[in-house]
Amino acid sequence: MNRPVAPAREEREQALASVLESQTFSRSEQLKNFLRYVCELEIAGRAAEIKEYSIGVEALGRHPSYSPTADSSVRRRAFELRHKLDEVYAGELAASDVRIDLPKGSYVPIFRFHDQAPPPAPPSAPELQPEPAPPPPARPSFLIPALTFLLGALLMRLFWPATPAASPANSILHEAWGPLATAQANVLICVASNFHMLVRPGGFSPDSDLPTFSTPPEIQSLYRKSNPLPDGATLSMRPAPNVANLGVVGGAAAVSSTLRSFGAHYQIFPERSAPLASFRNRNVILFGDPINSFAAAHLLSRGRLTVVQDPATSRLVIRDRQKPASDPPAFSRREGRPGEPAQVYGLLTVLPSDGTPGEPRRTLIVSGVSQVGTQGAMEFFSSPERLQDLKNHFRQDGLPGFPSAYQLVVRCTAEDSLPLSCGYAAHYVLEK
Repeated sequence: MNRPVAPAREEREQALASVLESQTFSRSEQLKNFLRYVCELEIAGRAAEIKEYSIGVEALGRHPSYSPTADSSVRRRAFELRHKLDEVYAGELAASDVRIDLPKGSYVPIFRFHDQAPPPAPPSAPELQPEPAPPPPARPSFLIPALTFLLGALLMRLFWPATPAASPANSILHEAWGPLATAQANVLICVASNFHMLVRPGGFSPDSDLPTFSTPPEIQSLYRKSNPLPDGATLSMRPAPNVANLGVVGGAAAVSSTLRSFGAHYQIFPERSAPLASFRNRNVILFGDPINSFAAAHLLSRGRLTVVQDPATSRLVIRDRQKPASDPPAFSRREGRPGEPAQVYGLLTVLPSDGTPGEPRRTLIVSGVSQVGTQGAMEFFSSPERLQDLKNHFRQDGLPGFPSAYQLVVRCTAEDSLPLSCGYAAHYVLEK
């Protein structure tokens, strides 16, 4: 008797149950929710309903105002899910006759028999181009400039307060964010930046007191690789004081989305316009590290961990200040095998703000060994699931909830400067 081309419904249901009950997936609730959601729709003949937005809301618990364009969580979970499926079928379910594939570039699962070749990836389904989300409830628009590096003038346009969201945030977010999670929080988001040189053909306008320099020949060949350069054009460069990397922009997007869910008002300033003295008696979120921020250098001196440049590798690392400087860094970048993501770390420091006693205010310093680490730290702190995991770690220390001052290390996987996943790595309580 000839074998059917595709597994029957009962066989597909059993294949799904086997994966969900496996030890490999036992501690991956979000991945199980993701897989269960897409497989049940496929088995029910409703594969056309599987969309990035619906996965985010129905399977991962995102708010209905969730935007796949601003939030890459579904794409990151899909990446993790593919690796988990490879892992379970290479190990405890190696003898399974029916297997589940999630082709790259698609969220629709494919059930196949073990002896059938895995399906090829769709030729025109670029996974990193998210579909637009359904329009959110009507409200005034307030956008973080997520597609630009230059924050100077754009940041100054964002001084007006954010519009409150229509529904309250998850209770674990309120608990973790504390005084930041109120409509009266009036949060200052302060962005430090590394010193950059802006390179441009044709020179710069004279309405600035910043000096202009000619570029060495090597810059021209590098410039052509990613930017158009007219024939015969010469390049000039000038200091650019307000430049933020994509990790900071992604982290700021996560902050603004969470603050809007609280109905909290906020402002965004470059650090050069909001020095440490302006933090007093304010709720503050600072993106910076001691390499590029005077404020971060001062505030992180109150913590156990800090970000420094490792003299042996010239890379940024997280160092434990209570250990000798000759010891290896506590957390540093680890390269994956060829074709695999790298592992980097973010550092989130939570401190009470200086100010009037009896009026609680909070300062968050967001740092990392790379821009992915910085973004991952903020995305971790904006995720109810991740915060619940962190709270469980505090409970293991005998604490009833989130302490008033602590440091959190977030482990992230990175591919080509893009974050794929983030999770708990370590924490240190500074003040109960």
